[in-house]
Amino acid sequence: MEELFALQQQLAEIQETSTKYRLSDRIIIDLIEKLVKEYDLKVYHSTDGQSLITPKELSKEIHQLILLNKRVAVNQLPDILGIGFDKIEGQIEKDSNGWDVVRMQDEMMSHDYILNVCEEINEELQQKSIISLQEIMQKFAFPMQFVQKYVLQQVGTVIQGVLNEDKLTTVTYLEIITAKLCGILRATLRPISFMKLNKDLEIQNSQKICEQLLVTKQLDGKIISGQYVSSKFIQNQEAQVKQFFEQNSYVEYDKLYSQFFIQKPKEYLKQMFKDNVIFLDTCGFSRDALISKQEQIQELLINEGHTNLQEILPVILSDQDIETLFSLMQLTNCEYANFMIYHKAFLDKLVLAFKDKIIDSIYQNPQKLIEQQQIQDDTPQDIQASAGGVANKKNKKQQQPQKKKSQNKQELFTNKEITDLLTQKKLVEYNDCVDELFQFLQPRLSAFYEQIKIELFESKKSASSQVIQEIQKKIEDMALGLMITQRSLQKIQQECQEVNTKVLVDNCLFGYRLLVENLVVITCKKYNIQLPQNLFADPNHPSVVNGQIDFGLQKSGRVFLNKVALGEAILFLPKEQQKALKDTMELYTKKSLDVLSQHAFFDVFNLKVHLDKKNDRNLLLFIKHHCKEFIKQRHHEIFDENVFNQIILAMSTDLGLYFIGNYDQHFYSALKQIVYELQNDKQIKNILNNITHSINQQLEITAEAKELIEILKLL
Repeated sequence: MEELFALQQQLAEIQETSTKYRLSDRIIIDLIEKLVKEYDLKVYHSTDGQSLITPKELSKEIHQLILLNKRVAVNQLPDILGIGFDKIEGQIEKDSNGWDVVRMQDEMMSHDYILNVCEEINEELQQKSIISLQEIMQKFAFPMQFVQKYVLQQVGTVIQGVLNEDKLTTVTYLEIITAKLCGILRATLRPISFMKLNKDLEIQNSQKICEQLLVTKQLDGKIISGQYVSSKFIQNQEAQVKQFFEQNSYVEYDKLYSQFFIQKPKEYLKQMFKDNVIFLDTCGFSRDALISKQEQIQELLINEGHTNLQEILPVILSDQDIETLFSLMQLTNCEYANFMIYHKAFLDKLVLAFKDKIIDSIYQNPQKLIEQQQIQDDTPQDIQASAGGVANKKNKKQQQPQKKKSQNKQELFTNKEITDLLTQKKLVEYNDCVDELFQFLQPRLSAFYEQIKIELFESKKSASSQVIQEIQKKIEDMALGLMITQRSLQKIQQECQEVNTKVLVDNCLFGYRLLVENLVVITCKKYNIQLPQNLFADPNHPSVVNGQIDFGLQKSGRVFLNKVALGEAILFLPKEQQKALKDTMELYTKKSLDVLSQHAFFDVFNLKVHLDKKNDRNLLLFIKHHCKEFIKQRHHEIFDENVFNQIILAMSTDLGLYFIGNYDQHFYSALKQIVYELQNDKQIKNILNNITHSINQQLEITAEAKELIEILKLL
């Protein structure tokens, strides 16, 4: 009641006050303007124009506002004080140096606020032991320069800690981290990186601390490539590498370098495992393990027929590593492509599944029975229909095969057809039908097709297979002798240019002709082709007897009457063989020594003729053995010219030279010129010494024998 009574009394006093001397707003404004002009009074108008304030009062209010709020944004002061920003900004710049405040960019804060922040940081530091400057900046929205100037100034006083690079830590934090890190490094059995330690311990200077521990000998190890490696690990390094290699059959170079810190991995493995390591591109692989894998693969091929190397060998191996290991495996009877291995017996088994389909396909197209030729209604006997057995133009036209159809390059079966048939017969799973399987099956199917076609065709032939084999063996021997002769002549023409080799070249060219004649004979027997009898030569005629020639000491004579008859006989052959022999006869006519340079010539007639070192050596040894036997049988005829010729022939074979032909006086004369031309060669001297020694052993040393030895020495 007393308060209510006091208020009523105040109201009565105000009502009784006189308004006689009150000034209007206009008069007040005029007075203030007069004071500003005449007495240099300085005032600021409020933003609403209803009030005025002096700079001193504005400075006081700004200072009090900062002290009250502790942290104020400068751009908020105009709204709070109702004064324009430029007036406030100017007053702050003028008077703030005397205030107990700090300006940070567009903010003003008191020193008490900064101390409170430092106390808050200290409390958090004591709880966490470490605070980064970045956390302080983010939490209090301080720039780094402000933190460094005002916050870090309190480290050691308000903030009870130390500055460690860009972090604040307690005084004991470094000791704790050092002790913890020392314990970890002492306990580690493997190299450990400082990056991992920094991440796990949330520090950045683990390596620096480790270096200090090594200096004070609290740790026993080394720092290698940013990792700590204990002495115990280095001591056990060899045992660990050996254990890993034995358990996994390999060890990677990168692993040796990065984990075991071996600078030269290959040399290290070579020294440790000797010859039991295979050096691949990415790792060293155990040779014993390779043998074991090889046996495993061989067993899989026998039992399952196929396997994938990538599923058997370690997954870390590169494609090139797998290729290298396969090349070192001694696998037999298998096919390989793109890491897939197939047993040949397995592939052959799959091919046999197509036999019925292939036979059906052949019988649906009977033309395929005769080497892609059309079956003709005319029989071979119709060839002899002309008078006297001479084929007229009409008969020749009828007998010549029709134009060969373009060869079908398409495969016999599509991959889908192969998959359907094999999965239907449960020979393979659907997932096993991959491109590599088709790659090996397709050529086998083509070869199997040809085999069945030949078998069906052979069943229709009347010629004796034994006779054909004998003729083919004879032809192969002839071809081999001609190839060695061709090579010998080319060599002599280059090295012995003054020697007249005409008789040797003529013999070789005549040998080409005899080879062609025998090829015509065997082709006619294979295809049951009967030639007119007037094309053949009379075996009892003297010209035929004189036309015989030696091929590796086996004589062969002319078959056909002359070259014209031979040309007519060639026209009766299938087109492919006909073309090959025509090309050969063209070279023969040109007297070229390159007749047998193309292997395709032998493939057409299915001849197995390979001029390798083995065949070359066998033929030359056979000739030389024959010569020695000839000399042994005629040791009493020491001055017989035939014995001397055999010696010359043996000497030429030791030079790697061989010439087919009629072994007459002209032949041996040319042969002796070649031997004389090469007499300074060391090899010839060795040959002469060998023959002289042989004669001393095999012949009774008579006056004639000694004379012969002296003659040989002159060579």
